[in-house]
Amino acid sequence: MRLPKLTAIFFTMILAACNKDTTYRETTIVKTLPVTTAQNVPSLPTAGSGDVSIDYTPANKAVNYKISWSNLTDSVIAIRICGPSPAGYNSINPAFTGANPTSPSTTPHVVLQEFVGTATKALYAKNGSFTSSFPIDGVKVSEELLNAGYYYFTIHTKTIIPPPATAPASLAYRWFGEIRGQLTIK
Repeated sequence: MRLPKLTAIFFTMILAACNKDTTYRETTIVKTLPVTTAQNVPSLPTAGSGDVSIDYTPANKAVNYKISWSNLTDSVIAIRICGPSPAGYNSINPAFTGANPTSPSTTPHVVLQEFVGTATKALYAKNGSFTSSFPIDGVKVSEELLNAGYYYFTIHTKTIIPPPATAPASLAYRWFGEIRGQLTIK
């Protein structure tokens, strides 16, 4: 008699735990996060700022986003999602050499997704917005690191700091991005 009661209690507890996970997985998380130079490493002198609106439903395994910016120093040549790295740190690509220093595709970050223009043609004006999404595939981007806030957006501009600055300092806006936004879900 006692074993069936314990078994029933055990299965009820398992079903309740599974139901909580199902509820979380089907809930859409919606957030708006700041994109600023203060989050950038190194922080650069700019009046540029922006925000990123995200929505994430764990069951869909994708993050949808709209990133907006204004008052940048020049037009946008690249928008990147980088990581993994916590706030205040860069995810540095060990293969980075800076061999083509003025190319819009040159960056020391580990890039998960990027949209780049060319050296002569920018993607967007210095005020604008961009909408896209990226998958949570468990390989390049994991849900655990997403929840921990280990991915970030960078917006790179055409700005080259004039002499006496020399590379790499003169190319900081191109290489590191002018503004950055840490992607936090929780």
